[in-house]
Amino acid sequence: MPIYLYKGYDLKSGASRKGKVEAESLRAARQKLKTKEKVIVSDLREEVSVRKTSTGGGSGLFSGAQKVTLQDLTIMTRQFATLQQAHVPLDECLIALTNQVENPTLRNYLSSIKSSVSEGKSLGDALSAFPKAFNRLYVNMVRAGEQSGNLGIVLERLADFQEYQIAVRGKILSALTYPSLMIVASLGITAYLFVSVVPKLEKVFISLKVTLPPFTQLLMNFSKFIQNRWYLILLGVAGLIFALRSWYGTEKGRMKADLWLLKAPLVGGIVMRLNVSKFTRTLSTLLSSGVPIITALEITRNIINNRIISSVMEHAKQAVQEGEALWATIEKSKQFPSLVVYMIRTGERTGELEQMLRHVSEAYDAEVERKIDAMIALIEPMMVLLMAGITVAVVMALLIPMLSIMSQVR
Repeated sequence: MPIYLYKGYDLKSGASRKGKVEAESLRAARQKLKTKEKVIVSDLREEVSVRKTSTGGGSGLFSGAQKVTLQDLTIMTRQFATLQQAHVPLDECLIALTNQVENPTLRNYLSSIKSSVSEGKSLGDALSAFPKAFNRLYVNMVRAGEQSGNLGIVLERLADFQEYQIAVRGKILSALTYPSLMIVASLGITAYLFVSVVPKLEKVFISLKVTLPPFTQLLMNFSKFIQNRWYLILLGVAGLIFALRSWYGTEKGRMKADLWLLKAPLVGGIVMRLNVSKFTRTLSTLLSSGVPIITALEITRNIINNRIISSVMEHAKQAVQEGEALWATIEKSKQFPSLVVYMIRTGERTGELEQMLRHVSEAYDAEVERKIDAMIALIEPMMVLLMAGITVAVVMALLIPMLSIMSQVR
């Protein structure tokens, strides 16, 4: 049961009073204070709502609280859908969820949401008070489910969509893990050669007064620079990262970077297919849940991270508001494959847009998986060749002077 903090005045003496009271809702707490404690309440709020945080919802909750992850939200949504489809009353659903969820921040959110619903707010409005946990897509789908009387079905679609997001993130992480490890290994081997091996051989060459070839001398100078001026390399890398982040933070820089990602060799096809899949899956989920197409396009635009695709969504929303077909705007943008345009046009003409969008998403999900597997298969030999090339270059630069020494000895 929620605990509320109160401030007020004693009915008899008029003295100021403050403390805590346990009750089912704000209304119940106010009534309890008035009848049992004889307190005129001036300020009353749930205990968890007093502590501020940067990770909470719109009202700023729980200082240092645990973040609500997509995994936490997905599990809760799946449980919520099961309870709703079993025709459990909403109040009881929220109480059961509050008792079941493991994340303490989400548990407190649900407790506050249950109190708001008990006071007469709709579930969608109660969820909207915590935008960092429940985004616009989530809130609008719940509102559509409430209005249509199909909340259980909508929550099930939401859980499916969230599981899809988790799966996509997993694919991206798996695609990035191997190249990242190979790059770190390459840098580690290179650093070891320049910091440990090269300086020892340099001492040998100096003691024998060997004339070094230009490439070997360049290698020695670079080794000295790494040993004596390593902090300049770190500062240079940090400065480059800062400059790139600042440039990417501007609208012009973000647009250019996102356009490059769509056109880049090797990764461009994957980025395009990921964005198409996300767009079609999100729009299909929203439309099939009863969200109006204008609202659905606006939510989809906010979810798409790529500014090029996002701008197409904005133009599409404006065009649809003016009575134009969605497929026509998509086609004009020249950013989407012709298959996507054809499927959307077919869906609009047959009245089965949601199903067509879902089919497109499923097709592109499969393509993304194949492209990622192909990219990993290509990156592996490329990274091996890169590591081998660096090693061979260093070895050859050191081997040439050693051969010269051996010839002089003979």
